[in-house]
Amino acid sequence: MASNDSSVRIVVIGAGLIGRRHIQHIIDEPRCRLVGVVDPNPEAKALAQQAASAYYSDIALFLKKTDAEAAIIATPNDTHASIGIQCVEAGLHVLVEKPIAAQLKDAKNLTEAAQKAGVKVLVGHHRRFNPYVEATKRILDDGQLGTVVAVSALWTVLKPAGYFNATWRRGPAGGPVLINLIHDIDNLRYFFGDVQRIYAESGNGVRGYPVEDTAVITIRFCSGVMATVVTSDVTASPYNFESATGENPLYYCAAQDCYRIFGTRATLSFPDMTLWRYTGDGEQGWDDPISSERISVARTIPLKNQLRHFCDVVRNGAAPRCSGDQGVKTLEATLAVRKAARTGAPVILN
Repeated sequence: MASNDSSVRIVVIGAGLIGRRHIQHIIDEPRCRLVGVVDPNPEAKALAQQAASAYYSDIALFLKKTDAEAAIIATPNDTHASIGIQCVEAGLHVLVEKPIAAQLKDAKNLTEAAQKAGVKVLVGHHRRFNPYVEATKRILDDGQLGTVVAVSALWTVLKPAGYFNATWRRGPAGGPVLINLIHDIDNLRYFFGDVQRIYAESGNGVRGYPVEDTAVITIRFCSGVMATVVTSDVTASPYNFESATGENPLYYCAAQDCYRIFGTRATLSFPDMTLWRYTGDGEQGWDDPISSERISVARTIPLKNQLRHFCDVVRNGAAPRCSGDQGVKTLEATLAVRKAARTGAPVILN
C-alpha cells in the first residue's frame, strides 16, 4: 500500500483538448505522477513519450499492464460510464469528466460499480474549485444576501466551425446543454441545492445539427429559489462563465458578469463579485440609496485545485467534493432540460 506522502500514480484516458490539460497539470503537480496515457490516436503516443509516460492504445491493454491507482477519464461523453466501470472494477479511483455519463442509467451503473468495488468517483465539475465559485458559496452560506429569491444566468458564445469536426459533438451526446450548460446547472445546484422542476424551450435552427444550439430554461429549486438560464453556442457574446472568469485559456477574457443572484438583503453579480445593498435608514425600498461593494478574490486554476483534491481523495480518503451521486443529480437535471424542451411540459425531479 502506498504511503500517504507518496505520489499518486495517475493515468489519463483520452488525450483530446481537456485530456491534454489534465496531463500537463499532472506533470506540474508534485503530489502525483503521470504513469500512462490511453488513446487510440497515434498522436497520443508522442504525447506520452514527451511526458516520459507509458502509452496504451486501448483500455484492455492498459488494465493488463498498468500500476496506476487512479484514472482521469477525458473521453467522449457517451463512453464515460463504460470506461469508468472497467476502471473501478479494476480497483482504480476515478476522476470522470462531466457529464458523469450521457445517460442516467449508465451514470447510476457507474456509481453502483464504484461502491461495490470500494473505490471513489470524483466527477469533473471543476468549477466547484473555481475561486469565484468558492467565494460565492461562502457569501451565500454566510447569509449576506438574505433570502435568495431568483437567479439570472447566461452561457452564450460562438463555437467555431472546426469545433464540430469531432462528429460526436453534432449528435445527442453533444450540444451546449450537455457539454456546457451542465457546468452552470452544477454551479446552481452547488449554490442552491436540489432541483424540483424544470421547463425549457430549445432550437437548432442556426446550424441544423440533430442537437440543440440554443435553449432557454426556467428552474425551481427545492429551496424555493427560481432561476432563468439562456444557453447558446451560436451567438457573438461575452456572457459566459469562461469569458467572464478567464478560467479557460481558449476563450477571450471579456470580464463580463454571467450570473446575477438576487436576495432580500443584497444582490451579487458574478464573477465581478459586486454586492449591491440599500443604505438608507429604517424601512428600505426603491427610493433609498443603493451602494456597491467589490469582493476581492485571489485567482487560482480550478483544474489544478481539483487535481490536488483528487490526490486527497485517493491518498487521504477525502470525500469527493462532487461525488458520483452528485454527478448523477446534475446529469438528471441537465437531461430534464432536453426532456422538457422535447415534450413542451415541465419536468418534476423532486
